[in-house]
Amino acid sequence: MLTSVRAIALAGATFIGGILIVALLPLKLLPWTRGLGFRGISWVATCWADWVRRFLTRLPMRWTLEGDQPDPNKTYVVLANHQSWVDILAVLLAMGRGSPMPRFFMKFELLYVPVIGLAAWGLDYPIMRRYSAEAVKANPALKTRDLDYARRVLSAHPESACLVVNFAEGTRFSESKRIANRSPYRHLLKPKVGGPQLALDCLNSRIDGIVDLTLDYPNGKLSLWNLLAGKVPQARIHARILPVPEAFQKTLTGLDELKAFRQWINQLWADKDARLSDWRGI
Repeated sequence: MLTSVRAIALAGATFIGGILIVALLPLKLLPWTRGLGFRGISWVATCWADWVRRFLTRLPMRWTLEGDQPDPNKTYVVLANHQSWVDILAVLLAMGRGSPMPRFFMKFELLYVPVIGLAAWGLDYPIMRRYSAEAVKANPALKTRDLDYARRVLSAHPESACLVVNFAEGTRFSESKRIANRSPYRHLLKPKVGGPQLALDCLNSRIDGIVDLTLDYPNGKLSLWNLLAGKVPQARIHARILPVPEAFQKTLTGLDELKAFRQWINQLWADKDARLSDWRGI
């Protein structure tokens, strides 16, 4: 019964927030009200995120936050491991009260999901179409269209803080995936470098740092319903704020530059893996 009440409360708050965002969307259609519309939508999303943070801390579980505390008024790229859709809520909590609604690189098809698609457009999420090789061959301009759009929306409103989150493994962790992935890590999949590289490239002129997040849920049966039911007894989050290495403060094109970036990401993942081993006593 209590789990259902929690689910209704979360769904209700999300529905109200979504309706308010949709009501403000017409302001984004006109050039002279576009900035006002974005600020209004961002304010609603931030209020919703703060409500969710309070909601999460009242669940029958223990949240342990370690390391650095991000500044809610700064712009970061957030790199995190991925175990469950619960990770999105964990990222919200880790970023702290008053921080902007995190943005994710979204598939174009998600625009058709009711409320979520409109909210993503209103919040200027970078939306990726992922054109086929045949389409790019027929129209070479498509090759950079996603990147150009991402740069445009993420460079807009430079006066506002921005969080871009990337789960670099590309999919949720499982032991079978780790084996198939031939991962050199005990608790993680191999990170993909395309997403982090794209995020850094798009935010290059305004980024304040990188938030390296390690997420773990000891003995938890991970799902949103189990979280609400108290079947995830603990969540442990470590945040480390890093400067963007000087070598990566530009668009990377050379083979040596790309190789160095991959080595840097791999080292972040090796550090995460060691941290998870320490936490789990393995």
